[in-house]
Amino acid sequence: MLKKGCSLNLVWFKNDLRIFDHRPLWEASHEPCIALYIIEPLWLDDIHTGLFHKIFLRECLLDLKSYLKQKNIPLLVLQGEAKDVLAQVIHNHNIKKVYSHQQTGLYWSFKRDLKVKAFLEDQEIPWIEYKQFAVVRKLKNRDTWNKRRDEIIARELYPEPKKQKRQIDLEKSFFDIEALGERKNESIQFGGRKAAVKTLNSFLERRGRFYYRDLSSPLTAADSCSRLSPYISFGCLSLSEINQAIRKAGSLDDFHWKRSLKAFESRIWWHCHFIQKLESEPEIEFENVNPGFNGMRENDFNSEYFKAWSQGQTGFPMIDACMRSLRETGWINFRMRALLVSFASYQLWLHWKPLSDFLAPYFLDFEPGIHFSQLQMQSGVTGINTIRMYSPIKQSLDQDPKGEFIRRWVPELSRLDDQSIHAPFDAPVMFLTMSGVELGRDYPFPIVDPKKSYDEAKEKIYAWRKSPQVTQFASGIIQKHASRKNKFFPIQHRKSFGNLDCHNYPKDEE
Repeated sequence: MLKKGCSLNLVWFKNDLRIFDHRPLWEASHEPCIALYIIEPLWLDDIHTGLFHKIFLRECLLDLKSYLKQKNIPLLVLQGEAKDVLAQVIHNHNIKKVYSHQQTGLYWSFKRDLKVKAFLEDQEIPWIEYKQFAVVRKLKNRDTWNKRRDEIIARELYPEPKKQKRQIDLEKSFFDIEALGERKNESIQFGGRKAAVKTLNSFLERRGRFYYRDLSSPLTAADSCSRLSPYISFGCLSLSEINQAIRKAGSLDDFHWKRSLKAFESRIWWHCHFIQKLESEPEIEFENVNPGFNGMRENDFNSEYFKAWSQGQTGFPMIDACMRSLRETGWINFRMRALLVSFASYQLWLHWKPLSDFLAPYFLDFEPGIHFSQLQMQSGVTGINTIRMYSPIKQSLDQDPKGEFIRRWVPELSRLDDQSIHAPFDAPVMFLTMSGVELGRDYPFPIVDPKKSYDEAKEKIYAWRKSPQVTQFASGIIQKHASRKNKFFPIQHRKSFGNLDCHNYPKDEE
């Protein structure tokens, strides 16, 4: 046992729940150290936190505790406000230094860090923070960000921490990790480092071969996509670790593998790009990044539309299938996420903020910087990105041509044929009756007219997009947030208004 009164280093874990390639842990372990995770009431009660997150965190912490035990590093899991918990641990264990990763999270976590910083400075205890992602604090513009991102992500990996020579006694007032939630749903991914490594290996060895081809369809994406996003969000894997694994796998002499790994690497690149946006402008959690769009949707919120959308009862089978799948599994592929938000933003004309608040607790991989930026981009309120209005029927036909995904998640339509299942409201009533389906009884009528709602949304969004109050902010947004041209970031053109496919409904294509 360590002698009482000996000073210790403290490693404060947050969204970095691993022991490999963890610089704060590696640096702290050169001297006697202990680890801490704080169950913060602000996180437990936050609107963005869902049961899926609590269950996943529970499994991550149990896994982390097991790994740390092998290194004789005890893990304290305590509940309370961060400053108060740190004060308790510092007092009880004679802490001399605090080590952690930087975090770009929700606004409450930013205010928490300010309080912790002031407290530790008052106690004259150094707080040593290291970068976890390629996010630069106080970044003035994006001109040199790509190069700095390369240097940060392509660095050497840090080894596991040094094993401590002696065990350290800790107080017994632990938070009961099991109280976070009991897993009752096998459909959501399992948390922890072991599950993360297994998922990474299976993707790079088997599942990812046709990633480039399969990532858009909800039928194939669940297996062919990496499924690494929750492990990145909770920090079970580091981006540098994944980057090196991709490079090693990239030597495979196979056309499909090479194309898939290149496509996957490009998406990994966008991760830090979006988190940097939140770091540079925390207000995007609450406000339109382009204030010229203020007032466009806020006063037109339709609670009945929102209720139908959130419950998977819109009368558009692909929309409802995606929502029901998400609510059950905690995951849906990117194209279908974009479809859900596009439909709600345009055809239903709902403001992005209520959509954001609803979706976050169901996205197991919720990452604030990515989440808020994507919601605003897909709802068309940036003023610099291409407007994308996805047709639920066209996407359904393209990504689920035989209706297999719809039949799984909207079983009340399972007896319809492969064509009618995409738009039952266009099928003859007699045919629906013969198939045992009555709209309004077994499945709802569409809550909006698909063509009319598209036309109205298109007229409104372009009127706003071209208005002086929107265009006046565009250059500043580009300077502050837009990607600069490189092999992964194509240069952005404000004049591009492509990818409008909402008018391509089956009846219009005939």
